[in-house]
Amino acid sequence: MKKLSFILIAILVCVSLQAKNPKKEPQTDSLGRPIKTGWNFGAIPGITYDNDKGLTYGITANVFDYGDGKNYPNYRHFIYVEGSYSTKKVGTIRLFYESDYVIKRHKLLIDFSYLPDAMNDFYGFNGSFSVYKREFEDKNAARYLNHAFYRHKSNLFRTTVDIRGKIGGHFYYYAGLGVLGYQEGRVNLSQNEMSDDQMELFELYRRWDLISDVEEKGGWHPYVRGGISYDTRNQRVNTVTGWYFDLFLTYNSAFNELKDYNNIKLNFDFMHFIPILSDRLVFAYRVATQNTIAGKSPYYLDTYKNELYIDHNRYYAVGGVTSVRGMMRDRIWVPGFAYATAEFRSRIWNFDLINQHFYLGMNLFLDAGMVTQKYDLDVAAIREKVDNDDWVASKNLTFDDFFAPDANIHEPHFGVGAGLKLAMNENFVLSFEWGMPFSKQDNYTDANFYIGMGYMF
Repeated sequence: MKKLSFILIAILVCVSLQAKNPKKEPQTDSLGRPIKTGWNFGAIPGITYDNDKGLTYGITANVFDYGDGKNYPNYRHFIYVEGSYSTKKVGTIRLFYESDYVIKRHKLLIDFSYLPDAMNDFYGFNGSFSVYKREFEDKNAARYLNHAFYRHKSNLFRTTVDIRGKIGGHFYYYAGLGVLGYQEGRVNLSQNEMSDDQMELFELYRRWDLISDVEEKGGWHPYVRGGISYDTRNQRVNTVTGWYFDLFLTYNSAFNELKDYNNIKLNFDFMHFIPILSDRLVFAYRVATQNTIAGKSPYYLDTYKNELYIDHNRYYAVGGVTSVRGMMRDRIWVPGFAYATAEFRSRIWNFDLINQHFYLGMNLFLDAGMVTQKYDLDVAAIREKVDNDDWVASKNLTFDDFFAPDANIHEPHFGVGAGLKLAMNENFVLSFEWGMPFSKQDNYTDANFYIGMGYMF
């Protein structure tokens, strides 16, 4: 594996602040697991490194209030805080809050995030229609262009407030609003990395009018959202049994120069969890899709996956840790997409440490993603602009180095892999996952390694 990825975990801090209760509480939950009560705190300071982001340092903290423990492992309040930054200006500043006890008979979800990314992936539009050339960013290759050729700047500001209310039985309704603010642009390389003919695919798309002038720098998009869900899961994080689906609409507004980019996106997500050996072995599968059903969406919103519950800091379309693991993130960049996962989850070893309940687990997965809506591109017009581009000619490149008009862009893309999970009190889950795609067009290394929090779903 040419891409180096590792993590140095400095310390695992586990502090349990339990409210005293004179009443005797049950010692185990319905699955025989010891219950927790009161406030519980978990934090992981650490250092990560990979070739794209450089050295990343920061801290992640989870705070849970289990109250009197009657509903454990479900909780009364949950607070998630993360702050991290890297030597290549990729970072996360995030505060997330969830509770069923602020608004009567409603769940409240609040998220404030600033997610700068100076080296965000950009491989072009319509999936396999856009050709990926590994040698363009390989410094040892004869056709090397620059290490940021498939990168661009994409900083995201996000504020969301959502509520969930019960309709009846296991049915719920959702309503919410928020703001997404994007800052888009070229990669800002250091002086010793720049040259007079420096170029990235993102800038070429600008030159070829595949990205319009008003979209180029991003914009602000207030949105409103509404939908329904059905949920019989026994718990949300380490789910053992149950069904879940949601169906919702998001209206993204746009103003000023972007006034023509108002749009409505439709999302559907389905999950099913099947216990095979109690909670020791669970089979889980998921199918999700997002499509633009009205209006026109700016290109940068097409790579943002709408979610009713924001588990991950930033959701990407098809490719990466939130959809098809092992595949390059944003490899499939389209107005509409779908993906699916089949996964076995095992609980290998339960143990207690520092008055906390831990388990070590493992998962095996198969992911798939595909195009459901494509950009309507004029291939003949694109070919003419590429053939008449002086920079393209100076590098002895042709149209075929960037586009494959005969490719079947609706063909599914697959990724396969495995992972390890270290969980504390059923809700704080440290995840290590390795994945690889079936196609070389979907990855610039032999495999990708991910370190994060929780399960994919």
